[in-house]
Amino acid sequence: MRIGQLAEFAGTTTRAVRHYHRLGLLNEPHRRSNGYREYTISDAVRLMRIRWLATNGVPLGSVAAILAQEKSSEDDRDVVADLRALIVGIEKEQAVLASRRTALAAMLAEAERGNRISALPTTLEAALSDAIDGATSVAVGSAVRLDRDLVEAVSLSVSTPKALFAAYEATMTDDRQRERYMSLLAEWSHLEGRSPGSAESEIDSLAARFLEFFGQQWTAIMQLSEEAAEADGSIGAISLDDLIPDLAQREVVRRVHRDLITRSSTDVDL
Repeated sequence: MRIGQLAEFAGTTTRAVRHYHRLGLLNEPHRRSNGYREYTISDAVRLMRIRWLATNGVPLGSVAAILAQEKSSEDDRDVVADLRALIVGIEKEQAVLASRRTALAAMLAEAERGNRISALPTTLEAALSDAIDGATSVAVGSAVRLDRDLVEAVSLSVSTPKALFAAYEATMTDDRQRERYMSLLAEWSHLEGRSPGSAESEIDSLAARFLEFFGQQWTAIMQLSEEAAEADGSIGAISLDDLIPDLAQREVVRRVHRDLITRSSTDVDL
């Protein structure tokens, strides 16, 4: 049979057949007196086996060893090692795909409910969305929205301690705690546009009340603060300046962080 017939028989192309010739996977047949190459049924079977192996993920570099008619024990070991490596690679890909499917299914479920797609835990995202919808003023709503964005940015930038999310979620799902926290955020939002020097007393007071409000939760917050300190004041690739561009608002966060560091040092000394 001619090369075109061979390719059609094996479900491939003449270009692929010539490629296998160049790689040495398929021997070139002798030319007949008329100048045409004549392929045999054995060539067709070998070509189909090559295509079968390649379709199942075997690299062309490993095909020759698998198809070799005379193999040594060393060749057999190489083939076994190659096939095992291919299976391990597929299992890793399957794990990645399974993880992606789980994440996408969760996103789809939230989208079908009309909820915002977020990297935050579902219950925390729902609590924050409720807080934004129930805000008593535009300023409070904006503050909570910014808070949500900052928390999500942190969750995507570093390996955030689960204890921090649990403490934050507990605050946002408790009506009384959420009301107190939103009140603090409202005051924090009112600092926007003011210079730190002109708002010194408000900044100092607000930082102290943030620390007092979190109470026993400060240990979890401290874990994140230590990560930020090790990153030279940044969280992942995001600096505090990027997260909070307003100088007065940023100063509140700096003082909270500084006091957390001080508390940690004091506890270690004790």
